Amino acid sequence: MKHKNSSFTLLEVLLTIILMVSGFVLLLQALATGLFAGGENETELVAVNLAQEKMEELRNKSYPNIANETKDVVSGYPAFQREVVMTIVQPGLKQVNVNMYWFTKTDELNVSLVTYVSDI
Repeated sequence: MKHKNSSFTLLEVLLTIILMVSGFVLLLQALATGLFAGGENETELVAVNLAQEKMEELRNKSYPNIANETKDVVSGYPAFQREVVMTIVQPGLKQVNVNMYWFTKTDELNVSLVTYVSDI
């Protein structure tokens, strides 16, 4: 009487382990990419909010008091720099750009908001 051996060979076990490890590595890479993208979105959102905050501050100033501000670190947010660039479009009308800058692992990113202020 013959008995059928129903055990796994070493090759089958090794192939199964390799496939499982490869799958886990791919899942971890996808998770890391998603977390990095989420962090970048959060950083950009903070930059836009800081620019909006400065824009509101400028809108509450009188026309003659709106002036350029050099690129400088934002108080309380050392990862961000902000500058205000004001240009006179025509007499009695200023264009105000609020530019935010921050660094990623590879380069410097920025976001800009624009508004117009009149002396009326």
